[in-house]
Amino acid sequence: MSDDLRPATGNTALSPLPLIAIGVAVIALALAVAVWFESRSSINQTTQTIGAKLAEQSASLRDVVSKSEQASRDIRDLQNRVAQMEGKLAEFQSQRQAMEEMTRDLARAPEDWLLAEIEQTLNIASRELTLAGNVRAAIVALQSADQRLARADKLAQSALRRAITQDLERLKATPLVDAAGISVKLDNLMTLAATLPLAVPDRIAQEAPTSTATDPMAPWLARAWADFLNELKQVVRVRNLDAGEGALLSPQQSYFVRESVKLRLLSARTALIARDEVSYKQDLKLVRDALVKYFDPKAKANTNALATIRALAENPVSIAPPDINASQNAIRAARAARERPTR
Repeated sequence: MSDDLRPATGNTALSPLPLIAIGVAVIALALAVAVWFESRSSINQTTQTIGAKLAEQSASLRDVVSKSEQASRDIRDLQNRVAQMEGKLAEFQSQRQAMEEMTRDLARAPEDWLLAEIEQTLNIASRELTLAGNVRAAIVALQSADQRLARADKLAQSALRRAITQDLERLKATPLVDAAGISVKLDNLMTLAATLPLAVPDRIAQEAPTSTATDPMAPWLARAWADFLNELKQVVRVRNLDAGEGALLSPQQSYFVRESVKLRLLSARTALIARDEVSYKQDLKLVRDALVKYFDPKAKANTNALATIRALAENPVSIAPPDINASQNAIRAARAARERPTR
């Protein structure tokens, strides 16, 4: 009993450890809160700094892009100016070359000019002979060149005049083809083709039967039968053609026959221009056959047309003209002989 009434000892007194732990925890929490606030402030500051730098870099980038575009425009402007300068330089060079050529031309003697003109005339005559077979134009050109050389006292070009004379004699001995006259005759025939009288239609018009009148006093059955026979005779006609007569043509076929004649005449004129004698004579033969077969042989217009076609078929259209190479070689030699001492 004395033990229960005994006062409590030091084990029941409060311990300071929990208080210390609580204090440390509070201090740690305070430090943590302080650190969090500090870090948040640092992050905000860093974010603002980065945003400012990004804005500054964006402005710098826009400035760089603007300057790059301006530089591109300046480069294109410079390229255009360079191209204009190159064009002006090329134009200046061509003008300079033209001036040099004019200076050389002015420095030439009148005899050199005369030889150059004669050479040009001979070249034109040679092209006329080669391309169109125009012998008359070549003769006129050679005669003109010979006359101009004869009036040039300072030019002792006997070899050149001898070559021109020889070529002239050869050209004058060549048979001439009157292409213009033949073409005019072919055109006249094409115009007449639409009016030349055909053989069969004209005879049919003259031989058209007349309808027989029926007796008004005859019975109606007889009159009807007679009218039927008359109508039948108008619709169906039987006609014997001799071997020498032309074929029977409808109006539409007659039109195509005339157009065929025109086309053959046009083809003959084309062959004349091309100096294709085979095609030329073949086309005229077909035209002559068509006139004999389909057109009236007694008509004077057809007779004249056949005579014209026969005469045209006898004309040669493919005559190989001689060349004038001797004259051309002589004029080149004469020009080279005059230019050689000045080089």
